[in-house]
Amino acid sequence: MSSHKKKRNKKLLNPPPLFPLSTANLSLPHDLLLNCIGRLSRLYYPTLSLVCKSYRSLIASPDLYTTRSLLNRTESCLYVCLQLSPDSNPRWFTLSRRPNRTLARNKKLSDYLLVPVTSPHVTSLRSSSVAVGSDIYEIGGLISGVHSSSVSVLDCRSNSWRQAPNMQVGRSFPSANVIDGKILVKGGLELKDVNSSKWVEVFDPNTKNWTTVSFTCGSKEWQSEDDNGTARRSSSFCLIDDVSYCFDNRKLKWFDDKVGGWKFVTGLEGVPKCLLGFNTSCHVHLADYGGKMVVLWDRHDRSSNCHGRTIWCAVLALERCSSEEISGTVEWSEAVLKVPNSFEFVHVLAAIV
Repeated sequence: MSSHKKKRNKKLLNPPPLFPLSTANLSLPHDLLLNCIGRLSRLYYPTLSLVCKSYRSLIASPDLYTTRSLLNRTESCLYVCLQLSPDSNPRWFTLSRRPNRTLARNKKLSDYLLVPVTSPHVTSLRSSSVAVGSDIYEIGGLISGVHSSSVSVLDCRSNSWRQAPNMQVGRSFPSANVIDGKILVKGGLELKDVNSSKWVEVFDPNTKNWTTVSFTCGSKEWQSEDDNGTARRSSSFCLIDDVSYCFDNRKLKWFDDKVGGWKFVTGLEGVPKCLLGFNTSCHVHLADYGGKMVVLWDRHDRSSNCHGRTIWCAVLALERCSSEEISGTVEWSEAVLKVPNSFEFVHVLAAIV
């Protein structure tokens, strides 16, 4: 083979990166850089932020997300909070693409991974969380054994934390949902406040005000609660486009009020056997991922002689085939993080960024 053909084949095997990361790009006009980076998937941003301080500053800039919105490039971004032994403080992670996917494939590594959110923050135990747009609200919890009224907000554009106004009463593991753009929080009160357990506090992210109201809600968002307002939620349950889904007895099921009765999701070719097998723990979490479903679970890590576990992630596209059938297609499924044997999922949810 001629040297010319060898060079040509080498170029084909090593294509240029999706977005050149040379420092020369920093001399480009600011608006042009915003336009280029704004068109990339948010999954690449953790990698881009490692290039230099200028890129890190650009990725945290509100201008970038204004540009993404104007370009109609907003997307769902997965965030996972884990409590990893022996650390008592839960830690937040976000889903990202591996920096060098070609090298990863050669070494049989996954294309996706969970990377830590490095902004300093102390997550309260037994808190609840909801996402409103690009913000994740961490609500209540236990601080030194006391029910907390604190509300922390993770800005998923810059991965930085700020404080929101406190609730009017402390709550531990309350039920929290977003209805019509407002956050409704119920239950989780101390015993001394049990007579007030029907109180619902409502937070308006626009006015940043809490109000306490007498509220009786029959919507599906509140159907998982018992009589005293204490949240009785399952991590293996999620609501997507007004359809309820649950993972039960190694099967994925769905329920629609208009149809009635739980039914099995069909299709699902490509679902990893480890999810349906006996090596899977009870840690199976479902979440709405922009109309798709994200499934997280863990299994023993054989490569570490059972001294740890591996978190797996799968993204399922859902299709309503008929009033009686919903089909699922596995878009991808990979191991995304190695964790100690002793760990817990705390929160799993997606924000729009």
